[in-house]
Amino acid sequence: MHHRNLKQDLDDAYPPEVAELISSIELQLEGTEFSSEAVAIATQYLHSGTKFPDVDYASYEDVPNQLSKEVESAAKFSFIDLFAGIGGFRLALNAEGGRAVFSSEWEKNAKSAYFINHGEYPYGDINLFTNEGISDNRLGALIPSHDILAGGFPCQPFSLAGVSARNSLGTPHGLDCTTQGTLFRSIERIAAVKQPKVLFLENVRNILSHDNGRTFEVIKNSIEATGYKFFFKVVDSSTVVAQQRKRCFMVAVRKDVARKHGDFVFPAFEGDPIPLKSVLRQKVDDRYTISQKLWDGHKNRSDRNKARGTGFTVKLADVERPSATIVARYGKDGKECLIKQENGPPRTLSIEECRELFGYPEDFKLPLAKTTSFRLLGNSVVVPVVSIISKAIVQQYL
Repeated sequence: MHHRNLKQDLDDAYPPEVAELISSIELQLEGTEFSSEAVAIATQYLHSGTKFPDVDYASYEDVPNQLSKEVESAAKFSFIDLFAGIGGFRLALNAEGGRAVFSSEWEKNAKSAYFINHGEYPYGDINLFTNEGISDNRLGALIPSHDILAGGFPCQPFSLAGVSARNSLGTPHGLDCTTQGTLFRSIERIAAVKQPKVLFLENVRNILSHDNGRTFEVIKNSIEATGYKFFFKVVDSSTVVAQQRKRCFMVAVRKDVARKHGDFVFPAFEGDPIPLKSVLRQKVDDRYTISQKLWDGHKNRSDRNKARGTGFTVKLADVERPSATIVARYGKDGKECLIKQENGPPRTLSIEECRELFGYPEDFKLPLAKTTSFRLLGNSVVVPVVSIISKAIVQQYL
C-alpha cells in the first residue's frame, strides 16, 4: 500500500478530535526533551482503549505508567517493544495474550508501518528515556512496568578497554563502563531499574564471534550482573519459513523467577527445510524483473571475481531449497535471491513473497515501494520463530 503522510493516517484511524488532542499535548510538552513525542503519547493511549485523564503532560512521567495500569488488568502479561522495527515481536507476544505498554523505534518508515499495522505510533529515540541525564528514579517513572522486555537491538562494538586495570585497582566497571555509548545500554538500564521477569532479545549470528567473542561476553556479563540467568541459541528459520536465516536469540530470566520455574530451554526447530518454491507466485508484476544491464553487470562481475578467486558471485536461487538470507539491501539489486524466468533476465522476490518468507500475515500492510519494504523486512525478525520461542517463555514463566 502507499504510505501517505502521518496526519492523513491519523485522521483515517481516529476521530477528528485526535488532532486537537495531539496539538494540546504538543503545546504542553513544548520546550521539553519529549516535545516530539506527542503523536506517540496520543496513539499509545488511544490504542489501549483508555480515556485520556486530566494529566499535566509537561511532567510526562505520569503518562506511560498510567497507561500500563489499565493494561495490566486486561492482559495475561505486559511487554515493551524496543528497537521495534515493524513489530514482529509484538505480533508474536500479542498472540500469546500479551499487551504492549511501550514501543520505541527511530526509523521513520518503520514507525509508519508500525502505526498502520498495530494502531500506535512508537516513541522515537530510546536514548531520550535512558541517557545519562535521566536518573534511575525518573527512568522508572518514564518506562511502564512490564513482564517481558523484547527487542532486536542493533549490534554495536563494546569496549573492554580498561577493565583489567579496573579489576587490579578494585574499581567498579560493568554497568557503569563497558556498554557506555551503545544502544544495548538502554536495554541494560531499563532491565536494571524495572526488573522485568524476562528479557527476550535477538541479534545477528555473528554477534557471537564479534571482536573475538568479547562483544557477546560483555552482553552476557552485563545482563547477569543486572540479576538475570542468561540463555542463548542460534536458530535457523528454514524449518518454519522458506528462508535460511540464522539469528542469535537470547532469553534472560530474572534469578528469582528462574529459581522458582527452572532454567529456560529453547524449543527445538526440527524438520525438513521448506523450499522456496512453496511461496513463489505464478505471476508477479514486471517491476520485479531486473534490467538486462543489471543482470549483465552481475554476470560480468561474477566472472571477474571467479578468475581472481575472491569476492561476489551471482547465482540463481535453487527453488527446491530455502532462500538465502534476505538482507536490508535486497532491494538494491536483488543478488541474494534472484528467480529464474523463462524469457529474459531473472526477477527478485515480490513484496508479497518476501513478506511470507518472514512469516507476516497476508493482511500485514507494507509500503508499495520495493526498496523500502525490502529494507523493513530485511531488518525484521522471522515472526514464526519468535512465536515459537514466545510460547515457550509464556508457558514456563507467565
